Amino acid sequence: MTKSNVFTVISEQNDHDHATVRAHPRNETYHIVDYADESARETVADLPAGSVVQLELSRAGRRSNVWRAESIHTAETDGGVPADCE
Repeated sequence: MTKSNVFTVISEQNDHDHATVRAHPRNETYHIVDYADESARETVADLPAGSVVQLELSRAGRRSNVWRAESIHTAETDGGVPADCE
């Protein structure tokens, strides 16, 4: 299962490389625990809480509500400053 949507970062990436995002407009929460590559991991690591980003997510194994960030397209920080995330 793959989901592509606009998300808001609600919990910045922690020491275990996990981040939490909320989908627009449904307010569903997704826990990102894996990344397609190092570039995707680093991009998410640089996003502060409140950033808005276009993500493509896929299931990370069989566990409930854990996801892998497949692609990151564009983002806006909580201060409204665009950030290029491609």
